[in-house]
Amino acid sequence: MDSTLLKIATLQQAIKEGPRLPNIVNLPLPGCQLPVDVSDDDFNNNNSSLNIAPCDSKHRLVNRMSLHLDDLEFGKEITVTHTEVVPVSTEAYWSGFDDYFRLQSYLGMHDNMTTIKGEGGVGTVIEFDFLGGKTQEELLEKNDMTKSWTIVMLGSNPLFTKYRATVKVDDDTSETAKVTMSITGIVAIEDYNKRRTQIAFTKYMLRNRINEILCLIADKKGEVLHFEVDVDCSLQKLWDAVNDWAGYAWVMHATGVEVVPDQPNYDLRRKVFFGPRFLEERLVLGTENPNTLEYEFGRNDNMGVLHYRGKVEVEKITAKKTKAKYTSTFLPQPGVDAKANIKALMETRLKWVKSTFAEKSSTCEIL
Repeated sequence: MDSTLLKIATLQQAIKEGPRLPNIVNLPLPGCQLPVDVSDDDFNNNNSSLNIAPCDSKHRLVNRMSLHLDDLEFGKEITVTHTEVVPVSTEAYWSGFDDYFRLQSYLGMHDNMTTIKGEGGVGTVIEFDFLGGKTQEELLEKNDMTKSWTIVMLGSNPLFTKYRATVKVDDDTSETAKVTMSITGIVAIEDYNKRRTQIAFTKYMLRNRINEILCLIADKKGEVLHFEVDVDCSLQKLWDAVNDWAGYAWVMHATGVEVVPDQPNYDLRRKVFFGPRFLEERLVLGTENPNTLEYEFGRNDNMGVLHYRGKVEVEKITAKKTKAKYTSTFLPQPGVDAKANIKALMETRLKWVKSTFAEKSSTCEIL
């Protein structure tokens, strides 16, 4: 899989490839091949006895996304929109847009970002590396009264000849906000299938972007924890467990998993059972090379969080030793010390992973 394609899919890493358009036929969650032969019937019927790799699953869901035929015409200006209710107040969510530079940097894909003009307010223009060239974006609107935010691309790049992103934050309840994110643009890709996939992927990523603002707010408040552990096993052994959305071998105390494709929203979720209780998780991203898995869930009273995103990274140290990194990003419930709860839980869980996946060295006794 083209490394440039991987970096587009993860939307987290800088792109340093040459000035060629990446192959995006399988864009939704690339970074790995489709490693298992899962039939559509098995997938639709939630056959959890199968190994379901996250990139394979997202590939199927996004490729089924309904798009207006008119929007697939080359050169047509299109708009994709998603609305999500988030578990924080309107003011709290809007605070994620206070610092334009930090926001753009946190969301990724802005490698070597520099300021062309402005100090972060309306009219500010930034420039960053993108697909072997430079892309410029201008902050067109930041209205604190209407809570509307808009950026526009200046010029074009290999993916879009025109691009405009808008966020509107509205009141829902005193504790929740309704966030609408829209992308309006003209896709620069001439190939029909590649263009369709790019449009579908752009539409899918809107929800991820909305929730990433929650993670930015958590990051600004210091509600992030990093863990790592060295495990005496091969990378493949540990990664095979983590990379199975229908499996739970790496989840301490889990007793089962039910995969739940949310077809109307083109989402992939799963219920992880702990006896009679379960936790429903949403797949955010999954890639190979680097081997990463990101998932999230909403309010959880046991952990004391309003929103939680976990990221697992599995790296090879030697043939028989693997490093597992885990990042917790969370928004605590009011009055709850979620950080202490999560720290204790993850330290225990990683010790369990180290013990559970350790491969004993073979020894020979000389009699």
